[in-house]
Order: sequence, then structure tokens, then C-alpha cells
Amino acid sequence: MPQGEQSFPWETPPELWRGLKPGQSSSQGSIVSIYITPNPSGSMVSVPQVRAFADRGLEGDRFFRESWIVANRPDKAVSLIEEEVLKLAAEELGVADFADRTRRNLVTRGVALIDLLHREFTIGGVRMRGIRLFEPCAHLEKISSLPGIFKALEHRSGLKAAILSNGILRVGDPIALAHAGQSAAVQAG
Repeated sequence: MPQGEQSFPWETPPELWRGLKPGQSSSQGSIVSIYITPNPSGSMVSVPQVRAFADRGLEGDRFFRESWIVANRPDKAVSLIEEEVLKLAAEELGVADFADRTRRNLVTRGVALIDLLHREFTIGGVRMRGIRLFEPCAHLEKISSLPGIFKALEHRSGLKAAILSNGILRVGDPIALAHAGQSAAVQAG
């Protein structure tokens, strides 16, 4: 883990990751859907775009707050999951698409989320940093009402990320690793 990175005892160790592996994706992915909900137990709502705020989260989402850094939880701002994983898990569960039941904000395509771990990247014009891989939780199993969702998403449940700049996220926005100049600008700003 890079120096200065916070470790969470409940994070998925990279060696257990069952999502897309490094080298299994194209050099640039995209966002295929966006979900938010103001209520921690409410249904996720698909939106075509959402405002992202540095250190605060996604406007209108249950995890939107004044500062995640102050709460010592920068990993709570936004969550991502791979569409490729959702398709495999849906097959395993014998159900149709269930992205709205995963409690994740951004569904990605064409990028291995493990490649974004501990790295800065952009989605459209919004800068983010991958904080940790994570597991499904008992709350997900209960709220989704989908038996087996925990096992289907175990070790491939997504990436938590910090939001580093304000902007609007849109379905179709490209995902790309930040260049060295962008990283230096983030650290200086």
C-alpha cells in the first residue's frame, strides 16, 4: 500500500479480488449507469447525471455530507461496481439485471476497478482517488431482498473512492487514469 494511504480492516485484500483483473480491460472505460438514494434503506434511483462534490459525495445521495475527511472516512463519498461483474453475478443468481439493488452509485464498463485502487482517475471532468476494494454487507442482503447476493458479490463488490474535484458525472462519461500532471495539481490544490 502506498505511503500515507489509510487502511481499513474490512477492505478486500487485492489478492482475493474476483472482479476484472489488471490487463482484462481496455485502457479507458465508461459509466453505464448512475444510482443515488437519499434514504439509507430506500430504493436506488437511476439518474442520467449527478453533481459530485469534493470530499462530500454525490448530491442527493445518502452519503452526501459536509466532509468525509473530517469523519476520517474518505472512502464513503462514492462507490463503483463493474458491469461485467454484475452480468456474471446475475447469471449465478438466475436473475435479470440487478444493478439498482447493489447499493453502488456508479456502474462501470471496460475498466478493471482494481487498476484504480490507490490511484487518481477521472470520470468525465471529475477527479477521484480509489480508496479501497470492499465486500457486500448484511444491510445489502436485507435491503436487496435478493437471496445469495452476498456470495455472488463476495470479493468483487466494487471500489470506494474519494471525490477530489467538483463536477457533473453523466452516463457515458469516460473513465481514465489521471496523468502525472493532474496528480501534481491535485496535491498542490
